[in-house]
Amino acid sequence: MSADVSEKRFPSPVRVVSPNSSLIVSTVWEAAEYLKRWPSKRGRDHRVARQHCLDALDGLCSPRAAQTSFITAAKTAGLLV
Repeated sequence: MSADVSEKRFPSPVRVVSPNSSLIVSTVWEAAEYLKRWPSKRGRDHRVARQHCLDALDGLCSPRAAQTSFITAAKTAGLLV
């Protein structure tokens, strides 16, 4: 992983919780990795969040846009505190 990928930080960290874990997601890379092992049902919001994270890693959208999609997916899945 290159330094620029790991530095694509969210404006603020997001805490996600599932029945057996809690995690602070601070970067687009962390969100993309979390979306790969999503502990809930995968639907449209998950798909959009995954695409926005990949797009942000490629510089096609902002980390803020990726974070917004990630939060929406986490809310839909009941994974936000």
